[in-house]
Amino acid sequence: MKKTFCALFILSLLTAACKKDEPTPSEILTAATCWKITLLEGYESGAGLWLSVPVEDCIADNCFSFKTDQTFSVDEGAAKCDPNDAQTSTGGWSISPDGKQLSLTDDQSSDTGNIISIEKDKLVYEVNFDQEKIRFTMETR
Repeated sequence: MKKTFCALFILSLLTAACKKDEPTPSEILTAATCWKITLLEGYESGAGLWLSVPVEDCIADNCFSFKTDQTFSVDEGAAKCDPNDAQTSTGGWSISPDGKQLSLTDDQSSDTGNIISIEKDKLVYEVNFDQEKIRFTMETR
């Protein structure tokens, strides 16, 4: 019995030592060079459903880059919604210690939303905007 216990204990230590640490949400966010909005949804509270909203070409080609110094940039891509917009805009970001909230700040606004899921190539982020829930799905490109 003692040998079995010792063998199981050693095996569990070896298994734990071999497990690769999961990347943090911050590490996932900054690992990709370009995040693009692939799905936009609005919440219909009366029906209790998320409804897909078409992502305009001028938004779909925007490239969001999150840096390790907690700054981000957005490159407008080839198609701009407003030709007078700057090609690149910048701001700051932070993730809550529990990894469940993402805050984005630029010169004009600050928004904090919930991270619904984050994986190495996909982020689902939900935010309240003008008293409406909006969900962004972003993928790396």
